[in-house]
Amino acid sequence: MMPRQSYFFHPLRLVLTGTLLIVHSGCRPEPKEDLSFEISTVLAYDQTAASNILVALERRTVSEGVFNGNYEFVAEGTTDAEGMLVLNFGRSNALDYLITGYGDDWFEKQLEVNPDVFLGNTSQSIELEMTPKASITIRLVNANPLDENDAIQFRTSNAPGEYPTCSNGWGTFSGFDVVEERTCLIEADRYLPYTYRTFRNGEWLEFELDSIWIERGDAADLTIPW
Repeated sequence: MMPRQSYFFHPLRLVLTGTLLIVHSGCRPEPKEDLSFEISTVLAYDQTAASNILVALERRTVSEGVFNGNYEFVAEGTTDAEGMLVLNFGRSNALDYLITGYGDDWFEKQLEVNPDVFLGNTSQSIELEMTPKASITIRLVNANPLDENDAIQFRTSNAPGEYPTCSNGWGTFSGFDVVEERTCLIEADRYLPYTYRTFRNGEWLEFELDSIWIERGDAADLTIPW
């Protein structure tokens, strides 16, 4: 007589099966670096490689249904001689990523990235356009005073951009012994053009046009005795 098939698990067999599943699951390695940003840093003026740029990666996440509004650190590194850097990190329930390029001689550049870019890929290429910076002190000195009506009109001709640099608005300064001085940040590795004219003996003289080279990381000085 054929034995009847049973639909009940034998207790010992159930315990052994559960043990095997636990052991098998416990031995499976957890993925640690399954996403990456391939970052290139370039000079904003001409797209050539910008090396030795510090790059930080942060993210905001939802954990157990709770939104963390603050960015948390994920990874960081420095671009190589070709301006390249790869940041590897683990997958998470990220709301957004924030990539920041910075350095002592560079204006900070930030880029927000939507995590949906990783829906079909595990690696994304990012380009950061970096702008070198310096400071400049502009000093206008009435070196040959005639009277209290002496005056100078001055402005730099730099185009306003996304960074807090020197104002390019006109300024008029007058007086017998007037000295006007200001210090501000400016885009570097290029010439800074400027123009001015002076008021002497009751009339404005012709405009003067000139420029000064601004070296990255420098504290430049522009003194105009008039």
